[in-house]
Amino acid sequence: MTLVSISIKGKTYTLSRKDVEEVFKRLEPEQLKGKAKYYIEFNGIRFPIKQVIAEVTGLPRVAFTAMHAYNILTKLGFEVKEVK
Repeated sequence: MTLVSISIKGKTYTLSRKDVEEVFKRLEPEQLKGKAKYYIEFNGIRFPIKQVIAEVTGLPRVAFTAMHAYNILTKLGFEVKEVK
């Protein structure tokens, strides 16, 4: 199992792909609008990347960047897509 560790605001978070997939089971995806232009798809449903990472870590979205979310998700094998 691939684990990704990232340090945000002085705290280290270690996440697995399974951690992220568990979030999808209980998360209602937000609409992709405004600044939310990157997403991942799970079972055909689009989830904004910052929404996913905020849910997995418990951090408020202002505590990390879209680049943090992008790096975590791609390292876990998810394909991050951009709204066109």
